[in-house]
Amino acid sequence: MANFDIAYNIVIGHEGGYQDNPNDVNGNYNSLGQLVGTNFGISAPVYESFLGYPPTKSNMQNMSIDTAKAIYKTRFWDDIKGDQINSQQLANIFFDGRVNHGRTGTKIMQRILGVADDGVVGPITLNAINTTNSQWLFNQYKAEREAFYNYLVDNNAGFSVFLNGWLNRINSFNYVATGGSALAAILLLILISRQ
Repeated sequence: MANFDIAYNIVIGHEGGYQDNPNDVNGNYNSLGQLVGTNFGISAPVYESFLGYPPTKSNMQNMSIDTAKAIYKTRFWDDIKGDQINSQQLANIFFDGRVNHGRTGTKIMQRILGVADDGVVGPITLNAINTTNSQWLFNQYKAEREAFYNYLVDNNAGFSVFLNGWLNRINSFNYVATGGSALAAILLLILISRQ
């Protein structure tokens, strides 16, 4: 089963510290319409839901890394049932998608799997994730996330400033074959090198 700490360490590597870019209209504003920013990749709306009240700029700037990690675990990892996903690599990219795209990240996965795209990982979605070829699903999810980034930019020119960062983020994920096929390839290389 997949491990949260492994996935978290990958995702937090993509997220910076505090920023308050006014072009990030979905992430940097609280429910009062105030520009308060994001920190450690935790958006103002997510932090607001965690706190139970609209965060101030000071709240966002002073968020601890431990608080951010707790939010990632309870609001994102647990939401995708990460502990129950068989493939660590698939869990890593799916967790990143849920963090970066919100519920849309889950809906993208569900559309690929051909299950109801309600944005909720229940037993049907989880079973489909665990019974589909993980390398194929990983590659499909990666391609659909890249297409989604391009869709966002095509429909909102203000997002173009984020495109290179988004593409670098998704392209940092590459499936590494494990198990028998990888072992067979290594053994074949050893045999060839000895000839």
